[in-house]
Amino acid sequence: MPFVLRAAQTEVTVGAFRDALSLVESILGAARDEDLVAALTLRADALAAIGDPAVLSAYREALAVADQRQTRVLRARMGQLAVLSGDTDTAAAVLDGLEPDGGPDDSAVLLAHGALAYFTGDIDGARVAVADSLRADPVQGSALLQSNLVALRGLITHTRGEWNHTLRAELMRTRDDPGLATTVFDAHLCVAEYLLYGPTPYEDVIDLAQGLRRTAQSSGVLRAVAFARALAGEAELLAGNLDTAESELSTAVDLHREIGATAGEAHSLQRLAEVHLTRGDLRTATRLLRRALPLARSSVLAPHLIQRIYGTTVAAADSPEAAREAINAAKAAMAQTDSCDFCAIMFEVPAAINCVRNGDLDAAREFLAAAERSSTLWEGTAWQAATLEARAHLLAAEGDAERARQLRHRAAEIFDDVAHPLDAARCRAG
Repeated sequence: MPFVLRAAQTEVTVGAFRDALSLVESILGAARDEDLVAALTLRADALAAIGDPAVLSAYREALAVADQRQTRVLRARMGQLAVLSGDTDTAAAVLDGLEPDGGPDDSAVLLAHGALAYFTGDIDGARVAVADSLRADPVQGSALLQSNLVALRGLITHTRGEWNHTLRAELMRTRDDPGLATTVFDAHLCVAEYLLYGPTPYEDVIDLAQGLRRTAQSSGVLRAVAFARALAGEAELLAGNLDTAESELSTAVDLHREIGATAGEAHSLQRLAEVHLTRGDLRTATRLLRRALPLARSSVLAPHLIQRIYGTTVAAADSPEAAREAINAAKAAMAQTDSCDFCAIMFEVPAAINCVRNGDLDAAREFLAAAERSSTLWEGTAWQAATLEARAHLLAAEGDAERARQLRHRAAEIFDDVAHPLDAARCRAG
């Protein structure tokens, strides 16, 4: 029994979640006591990683046989998962009465409380929970825990209009620890998307990035320098300044490679591929995406990066067969790793549009429904416009040309509001 459990844990560690499930389910009937708790916990964690809807029930099964010490981390994981799936009532019930006790699970407990507070509108409560979590375990926690904490703190400070100050504080906090700097600034890659796709003027984003780069260079924090170059390149790309974007993102790729920051390198390669895709150079875009994919898979940010890379790969497909192959590969890859509810839209929108173009309207409807669910997390951003544009494609294919025209017009207006000129022009062109 212990050998099977260790093998299953190894499969989870390397991301082979379905293999882990097969191993665990092969021993569930015979497992007892501590082995049963371990097996049910592994099963729930693996189901969470592949996005199986049975995951909350699986955590309840594990909780039913766990002792008081074991239930703490199980409740924290279940609560955070319920928050991210939009079930805040379940999350509140699971986390009710679960408080820090000075033990090793305090950071996970506080992170779950912080996520629940943030997504139910209690920004101050979320800020306090995250600050307490970082104090409880400032650097010793897992890279994924650190990444989740920093990302949530970034969302909070972005909501409060304080993200610029937070970045500078992170820079000073990590200047003597390159490993921590990589973890921290990797986590901010996702938070930056809110800034880039929202109403903040790109001139302001570029000024922020350039100021951060100068400070990082003088402090010697190379990961922050690379982050700043990538952020500037993304802003230039979305503002339609493709030559400057190419220069910044190419530099970001090189800087991330030099310091061994694989997540940042994969992210920069994906954005650089978008530059070439916008120019119509599908071959170069695809080549860059092929470089990015293995880097993303080996990164703690795989749940975020893989969806973006496959989304751009689908958009860059030069034939219906290539698009179908990319979509199938994406679905297989995302079944083997955790997924980010925020970043999912970056695959779902291009997949929906491509399925419409290739005449597979049933698949398009499925991807669009998923994108519309994801878009609720992106209120007031360009991704709401992108989802409307995808809906317009589907309506046109179904024969409702007038409604499609209205949605394209509305999407163009939102793209204008968030200063995405190329996207707005595409919608108006039909």
